[in-house]
Parts: sequence; C-alpha cells; structure tokens
Amino acid sequence: MGECGAQTSGRPIEGDRGGVDPMRRQLRIGLIVGGLAILAPVVAFRAPEARAQRDRDTTAWEYKVGLFSYNPGERMTDEQRATFYEKTLNDQARQGWEPIGSLLGRNVVQTVGGGVTTRDSTSFVAYRRPRR
Repeated sequence: MGECGAQTSGRPIEGDRGGVDPMRRQLRIGLIVGGLAILAPVVAFRAPEARAQRDRDTTAWEYKVGLFSYNPGERMTDEQRATFYEKTLNDQARQGWEPIGSLLGRNVVQTVGGGVTTRDSTSFVAYRRPRR
C-alpha cells in the first residue's frame, strides 16, 4: 500500500467517493441508452389523436320506392314491356337513383262475373342515391 491509504490496484478505497468504477459507469450509460431506445419508438409510433365522428342520424344515402306493374290486359308484348321498364330504370339513373332490390311482390287474381279472370302483378322496387 502506498501513502494516504490508497491501493496500488487503482481502485478507490472503500468509503472513498473520489472515483467511480468504470464498470458501473458503463452499466449506467447502457441503461440510459437502452431506456431511450425503448421510449423512442413508443413516442414516435403513438396512436393518432382521437377525432369526433359524424352524427349517427345523418345517413349517407337517401331512399325511395318505385312501382312496376304488369297486367296482361294491357296488350303489350314482352319486348314492349321490357323497353318500358328499361326506360323507367334509365330515367331514375339519370337522376342519380340506383335500384337496390325488390321490397314486395304482389299478385292479384280476380274473377269478374263468374267467367273473366284478371291478373295484376305489382312489384315495389327500392332505389338509393348519395345524400345531397
């Protein structure tokens, strides 16, 4: 041992706060760097800020119901009837309406005077278009 109680190995004497062990310094630096390495992605990839949603009562679509009917007594051929229905669908499409399906189909059969039978077919078709 040298003078003033210092050890020759270069390590501080127990209770002497004059020096810091290099291993402990490296451990502290490693813990700090590791902690920052873990926190950096958490801060960088945090969830986006919450925003208010639209009111739920506002719908994106508006709807309407159209009517298609068929009566054999109209004396129309199938081609004429198909042309009429196509014209109706195209007229609705020009106004922005698109058919989405049939809501109800109804067939009515009537016998008049005991000998004449009439038959009517009606179909209710739903249309939708984006709300304006």
